[in-house]
Amino acid sequence: MCFLPDDIVAHLAQHCPARTDEALQPRFGISYNTLRQIERGRAVRNSVALRLIERIRAERMHMD
Repeated sequence: MCFLPDDIVAHLAQHCPARTDEALQPRFGISYNTLRQIERGRAVRNSVALRLIERIRAERMHMD
């Protein structure tokens, strides 16, 4: 289990399309329950953290 970096949490909060599994899963690869854990500052599984960080980094590259 690990905690996500603050910049990743902030990006997720700013760019969350909707607070549903259907919106979160394709874009970030996480569920609504995982989003709630992240928002509460709780640790998530390492595999979830790595997947989310990779997706957000890729998204940022396309935004630049």
